[in-house]
Amino acid sequence: MSGFKLQRLGMLMEPQPGNLQEVEGVLNPAADRGPDGELYLFPRLVARGNYSRIASADF
Repeated sequence: MSGFKLQRLGMLMEPQPGNLQEVEGVLNPAADRGPDGELYLFPRLVARGNYSRIASADF
């Protein structure tokens, strides 16, 4: 074993109430740093029927 221990600190993202594009979840955000130095998140949004799309997160 490497001695690595995972500690869950909380949720990063959660579905917005009433948003039909997120009704089944907001999952697996990818992250990338743009040429402007800002951090961008691209979560997977899941609508009813497991219909998925990728979005750009707004802060």
